[in-house]
Amino acid sequence: MSATFPLEFPETENREQGTPHTWLTKGDRLEVSRPSLMRGLALLGTYFCLYYATMIGAVADLPLAANLVLGFFNGYMIGMIFIIGHDCGHRAFVPGRGLNWWLGRLAFIPCAHSITLWDVGHNKTHHARTNLKGFDYPWSPMSKEDYDACGPFRRFLERVYRSPFGPLVYYYPQIWLPRLVLPVAHDSRHEWRRHVFDSAFVILGLIATIAGVLVLGQWLAPERPLWLTFVVGWVVPFAVWNYLMALSIYLQHTHPRIPWFDNEDEWSFYNGNIRGTTHVEFPKFTGLMRNVHEHPAHHALPSIPIYKLEQAESKLLDAFGEDVVRYKWTPAAYLAVTRACKLYDFRNHVWTDFQGRPTGARTLPVRLSAARAGRPLRVASAEDRAEDRAD
Repeated sequence: MSATFPLEFPETENREQGTPHTWLTKGDRLEVSRPSLMRGLALLGTYFCLYYATMIGAVADLPLAANLVLGFFNGYMIGMIFIIGHDCGHRAFVPGRGLNWWLGRLAFIPCAHSITLWDVGHNKTHHARTNLKGFDYPWSPMSKEDYDACGPFRRFLERVYRSPFGPLVYYYPQIWLPRLVLPVAHDSRHEWRRHVFDSAFVILGLIATIAGVLVLGQWLAPERPLWLTFVVGWVVPFAVWNYLMALSIYLQHTHPRIPWFDNEDEWSFYNGNIRGTTHVEFPKFTGLMRNVHEHPAHHALPSIPIYKLEQAESKLLDAFGEDVVRYKWTPAAYLAVTRACKLYDFRNHVWTDFQGRPTGARTLPVRLSAARAGRPLRVASAEDRAEDRAD
């Protein structure tokens, strides 16, 4: 018997909705989009110091259990620095396009991401058509027809990916290697020359990071085998980072109430970026990692720096809270989501199990009123923000 998600949600097919660029006044938008150079540099410096401190601890001459714990926190620090790089990729972390870009390059060294490839896959793909199958690829669900057409090994992989353990293995083969190191994916290879510098930068940065870990380990713990230094100093932290990244993306766009689309006529900015993202509440001690899951505000206005996202999210929830998927993360809640969200029926807008049986309520798309549907649904651009400052 299929597991049915316990919550029922109101259908919203015909309710008139506001549009995502009306949730802030012009003054509010200017305030939450204004980055701070000092705050940004202080955060970046703090997390890089913690990153190197935990790296030293991971390879130091300590009991192996202590090395593993510090290696775990080193992976967590990779994630925190990545968040900064992500904001820099949106030109939102500090003032200045060029400064953001170079700080983003530096922040992406620990996670080995090319910033130009990230720009293609994240800014120009994921944000452009969020939750539109065939365009937005991370954790895009299969339909029952897609799943049945796959071979046995690919079906096995999908079962693994959609299990509670899926984030442990998803990010390496599905996103990082094919899309963020070399320009080989279909959406980046046609302009591969643009990506050559950053791909070389990433590869050299990765080599330098691993070499630094090995040299540091041999200096601090010369009796330890080199392979063990490599495992505790790079493999474990990088695995933790990959897990956290894959889990975050999964949680942000997967839930029995989250709609996905394979028809652009049904998709809209509102359906993809407000109804298609989650607000997941994590404990405050998780720091910036918690703010990442105040995700609807980020999708509605990507120019908001991470350190102002909580302030902006509260305003968005006041405006569109009825349509935002909002819940507290617990192991039980996570397991309920993974049980319910295996495949997606794009015709009936409902999540199903691997047999195609519905596991929750329908995720009907919101249909805007004719007057509002005709208005452009877009994120404020850099030009908009420049006009705001001029005013």
